[in-house]
Amino acid sequence: MFLIAYFLLQAGRFIFKEGSGPAASPRPRGLWIVTILFCVFAFPILAFDENLLSVHLQTLLFGGFVLLFVMAGPLLARKIFRRPCPVMTHTMFFLLGLGFVAIYRLNPALAAAQFIFAVLGFGASLFVPLIFRVFSQFEKLEKLFLIACAGLIGIVFIADILGGLIGIPLIAVDEFGAARWVSIFGISFQPSEVAKPLFVIYLACAFRVKPGFMKLAFTGAASAAIVGILVLQRDLGSALLFFTVFMIIFYTATGSKALFAGGFAVMAAASVVAYQLFPHLRIRVAAWSNPWPLVANEGFQLTQSLFAIATWGPFGAGLGRGMAGRIPVVERDIIFSAISEEFGWIFGLLFIGLYALILLRGTDMARRAKRPLYALMTLGFTVFLAFQAFVSIGGNIRLIPMTGITLPFVSYGGSSVFISTIMIGVLNWLNGQLREEES
Repeated sequence: MFLIAYFLLQAGRFIFKEGSGPAASPRPRGLWIVTILFCVFAFPILAFDENLLSVHLQTLLFGGFVLLFVMAGPLLARKIFRRPCPVMTHTMFFLLGLGFVAIYRLNPALAAAQFIFAVLGFGASLFVPLIFRVFSQFEKLEKLFLIACAGLIGIVFIADILGGLIGIPLIAVDEFGAARWVSIFGISFQPSEVAKPLFVIYLACAFRVKPGFMKLAFTGAASAAIVGILVLQRDLGSALLFFTVFMIIFYTATGSKALFAGGFAVMAAASVVAYQLFPHLRIRVAAWSNPWPLVANEGFQLTQSLFAIATWGPFGAGLGRGMAGRIPVVERDIIFSAISEEFGWIFGLLFIGLYALILLRGTDMARRAKRPLYALMTLGFTVFLAFQAFVSIGGNIRLIPMTGITLPFVSYGGSSVFISTIMIGVLNWLNGQLREEES
């Protein structure tokens, strides 16, 4: 609790000091140290077996790799990016470290896989400056971004048809009926995750100049088609994310309150239609509205999530002492509740503050950007990360129906952590561009 509270305090001070002026604020070195200390404390606790009075060397070895990653990652980011955002970078590594601890506590094999995808994603993010240097006028490729995004979203249908022709299933359908993953020779990835940055860049390119009616109609129809395909795949959580990002960027670019309100009215009507069409959505809504009569079946996951958060009070059961492993799909869907169970709900509230940091810092960067293209890109990536966290945590605490989407950087999900780290890489590159504009 002390470490995460100190992290929030230092990051918040940096944001408010720098928010009104250019680059005079010192680097908040304390954020790096706190992240290192968190890993130094957490993994020995996980490694110690209090019943056998022994230490699991495998846990310490994994903790050593994590420690090396969180130590070297921010240093590499400072070398590669011209002027990366320290708040974005260190918040990402703190969340990654916390995620490794939480997942390893539940399933060491999944934690190892998550670590590999996080390292690969961070490694890929280091090439972001080079990519934007090569494609220095990438805004002229907006149609290409749209085609690539639509192709990725539609690849699930293509894989389903192709798999039927060759007799090998190429898509994976989860237990709630959503067809989200393409699976080839046992290797699965989620195309909608890969499409996220392409969607943001397309919208930023399309709205970098205030659009006329035809451009507005085309962009709105293309975005509606992408969201519609996600709905047909029953991936309603991703559809909600893409729709929200579109509406935020659309309103920021046009300032039209009437069209903004109309868009959400259309979403409300579409939600009613989806509720009638998809049985699994009706099950989720029923479990959300009153899970207690359904505690043995449809409401089991949600009720156990609430029990996990509330049972051990403000200070939690202690790392390694909880029982969240009994909750179905806890590493993917209920990781916030697992963390709150062992660290306490006070830690859980502070944990939400980490995503608030990303939102606060990202919106401040967008506000100070002089080029609309950079402002809209910054806003889009920020909203994707922050709103996804809101939807994931909101489902865990019964604020909204559960959607099954991951908690960025923390939940288990290779595609999610890979793309989320790249998003932070783009935000770091954008921060360098904004600093150049200010100087």
